[in-house]
Amino acid sequence: MMSRLDTNGYYALGVPAYLVLIGLEWAWMRRQGQRVFVFADTIGNLSAGLGEVAIGILLGPLLFALYQFGYTHVALIHWADGAWAPWVLAFVVSDLCYYWYHRAGHALRPLWAIHGVHHQGETFNVSIALRHPWLSDSYSALFYVPLPLLGVSPTQFFFAISCISFYAISVHSRAFNRPSLGIFVTPATHVVHHAKNPRYYGRNLGAMLIVWDKLFGTYAEVEATDPPVIGGAGVYETHDGAKAQWVYWRALLRKGRPAPARARGDATIPRGVKAYVGAQFLALAGGMSYVFWRRDGLSTGYLCAAIALMLWSTSTLGGLLDGRNGAKRFEAARLGVLALAWGAHLG
Repeated sequence: MMSRLDTNGYYALGVPAYLVLIGLEWAWMRRQGQRVFVFADTIGNLSAGLGEVAIGILLGPLLFALYQFGYTHVALIHWADGAWAPWVLAFVVSDLCYYWYHRAGHALRPLWAIHGVHHQGETFNVSIALRHPWLSDSYSALFYVPLPLLGVSPTQFFFAISCISFYAISVHSRAFNRPSLGIFVTPATHVVHHAKNPRYYGRNLGAMLIVWDKLFGTYAEVEATDPPVIGGAGVYETHDGAKAQWVYWRALLRKGRPAPARARGDATIPRGVKAYVGAQFLALAGGMSYVFWRRDGLSTGYLCAAIALMLWSTSTLGGLLDGRNGAKRFEAARLGVLALAWGAHLG
């Protein structure tokens, strides 16, 4: 099983852990008299994450194969069995590579058009950690090339990067504050990274270790006179995790166009719509988990069709939250296609 686990595989395995973290954060912050979750915003965040994992069902094995090829044929160092050094390298170098990958995502406009999705959310909680860009794997692998060259095996790398990713999830919530010890990223340092204040943009880029920011000049602390305002460039346009993937591409390609409208406020969304979307989203997450666990026994055509339906579902549910014209018709069409697909599967 380990040889089949790419990072998206670990993410899928971690779904119960995500739910536990969200539950703990909700309960703890509610006890503190704070509301950190907004329904529509949270669904948008989780939809983006679900879409990335769905795409990873196809893309993950390809990236794993490329890493395996580099490790087998291009490695400059070969470690003895049982050596501890490649495990240390896996964690330290992976975190360093992530820093430069993350920094490039903020420094280069085409890469920001992809990465910026992660910064659109306006609430600082665990769910924003799961607001993933769907196209990030199209360039992220380039930044991790040093790992196979240094003789870090695929198992060591994917285990390390997954642990780092899970650690990074926890720094997206004030409920999990802890001391930095001058070394680690914490919620108190990472909140800076999600602020749209000019002084904080592109700061505190590390995933697990804050030392890279201190070493390369991107470290910043919260200024009492300039408290962080959570959010990305422009306004929060949509609760649709699929549509959100193209917001900054449109801004990049269509300069000078009128500013887009803000997404419908959570308080104005009818409760019935929220209840329906919530139930459908849970069903969608369950369907994605089913496809993931059965993927080895499914044809490529079946997987592509299932993933396309999942991505379509994130968009139609987001459209209902946004109140888009025709959203109900698209949702009815989705349910019809889903019923046909499920019938064909059972048959």
